[in-house]
Amino acid sequence: MTMIIDINTYIGHWPFRKLTHNTPLQLGCIMDNAGIDLMCVSNLNSIFYRNSQDGNKELFKQIQSSEIYKDRFLPFAIINPAYPAWEKDFLQCIDNFGMKGLELYPYYHNYRLTDRAAVELIKLATQKGIPVHLPCALENHRQRHWLDVKEDITADSVKGMLSLCPDADIIISNGQTARMYEELQPIISERKGKVYFDFSRVNAIDAAFDSLIHSIGTEHIVFGSAMPFQYIDTQMVKLHFSKLVQNDKDNIMYKNLQELLNL
Repeated sequence: MTMIIDINTYIGHWPFRKLTHNTPLQLGCIMDNAGIDLMCVSNLNSIFYRNSQDGNKELFKQIQSSEIYKDRFLPFAIINPAYPAWEKDFLQCIDNFGMKGLELYPYYHNYRLTDRAAVELIKLATQKGIPVHLPCALENHRQRHWLDVKEDITADSVKGMLSLCPDADIIISNGQTARMYEELQPIISERKGKVYFDFSRVNAIDAAFDSLIHSIGTEHIVFGSAMPFQYIDTQMVKLHFSKLVQNDKDNIMYKNLQELLNL
């Protein structure tokens, strides 16, 4: 059976509605049922705590509490470059906690990806061999609580950063993949660093799904469920009914992330 690595999952609390399957134990059950081998996971608490590092420490402690969690969860650090201690926190996450990726939420932490500190953080991650994950949104704007943010990550907000950080490996998830790729492709083609997309918001029954995947190239597509906000099954269905050959499916399901994360 094909290995599966999920780039986009969470533990922790969401202040705007009650989530289920948002603990390591519950995510582990979902992994077993869906046949997921590894999950990249971050802590939602890091988005909303004044000090994001407190949430990263929680994530580290929870994963360290079980050999099963250590074998199956790949922790990603949520760092706020607008916070004065961002560099110390990032280095602790990578050097001491062994986290595998950096995750950024400019729309919650109130900065731009082209701000000086954000660019410095992304370049530091690149120096450490750490990819940068940019979830465009957590919930669809039609579902959001009235106190939630209104902004998403868009192609316009990413363009400048891609140019300023040409060596960085970037993962863009949970966004309007077709539109973002179309707008970013001229910049992507000129960069050394790779840019990956997921397909979590691509219509499962749209005839253009296979065409979109091929236009981007399966070597630049990764599997992301956005659990526990979305269901894994909807992503599985898209691949099941696609006309992709097995090698292309393997690229998406695990090979790209296996190489990117040095697994």
